[in-house]
Amino acid sequence: MRIPTTVVAGCLTLTLVVGACSDDDTPVTAGDGAGTTEPDCEADCGDVVVTIPDRAPDLSGTITSVEPFVPVTEDCTPADELDRDDSVSSEDPPICTPEDNDVLGTILVEESPEDPSGGRKISYTVTTSTGIAGDGPDGTGIGSFDGLAEGQKADTWVAGGQCAESYPEQCGLEAVRVTG
Repeated sequence: MRIPTTVVAGCLTLTLVVGACSDDDTPVTAGDGAGTTEPDCEADCGDVVVTIPDRAPDLSGTITSVEPFVPVTEDCTPADELDRDDSVSSEDPPICTPEDNDVLGTILVEESPEDPSGGRKISYTVTTSTGIAGDGPDGTGIGSFDGLAEGQKADTWVAGGQCAESYPEQCGLEAVRVTG
């Protein structure tokens, strides 16, 4: 018995759509945890082991912007109070940031910061899973988001190998190593 190709293709498409649109509440994060540091670690909590990927950096350049994440906690709607079938308006209040959010902030790394319209530029989302390593200008080790600063030279690795194709690109950050 032969099954027509269109039936198989239709079933495969349906399976992919249902999987992509399921109501699975599994959080999506950048990074695979390989570079995990202790998110509550203070500067004096000792040596934290950070794993840097075993491949060439995806981008080496200069950090030109560091923006800490500011959670939305006031005048917002909790996500569990939303109906996914309701209409959405620009006048609606923002959705509250979930308590388990792991985003620390963003950094912009530019291959050629002196050329505003040239060179590769990536805006990275930094999470608690991002490996952060290297030495600051005073020679002390950098192991947290707070140690990243504009003007630092850095090697960076994209989390998951996928980026939004915008300019600048937008990617999750697996690891960053400050080199100068």
